[in-house]
Amino acid sequence: MWCSAGAYATGNGANIMGKSQGIRRKSRAALTKKVRERGKLPLSRLLTEYLPGEKVIIKIDPAIHKGMPHKRFAGQVATVKAKRGKAYVVEIPQTKIVKTIIALPQHLRKHVD
Repeated sequence: MWCSAGAYATGNGANIMGKSQGIRRKSRAALTKKVRERGKLPLSRLLTEYLPGEKVIIKIDPAIHKGMPHKRFAGQVATVKAKRGKAYVVEIPQTKIVKTIIALPQHLRKHVD
């Protein structure tokens, strides 16, 4: 039987829906905080200043959606290039190219060499 949703209906009459292609799909484990990390964000994380040329780690805070980089960049080391408003412009070297990302300081941590 053909459905208006563009997919065949199953025997029980339920429609088979297509997969979601959203930006946060397949990210349940990557964008989940541990139980003791939940709650208010410490102010020190907001007030941390990063200088151009400084190395940072992209650690996404799932509670703050604004200025969140894509989940594929989580855990990578980047270099701060500039400050743009409240956010920072960071560059991540890939194999052949350099990716430029704009992220808020809530999603960045200082890299310890």
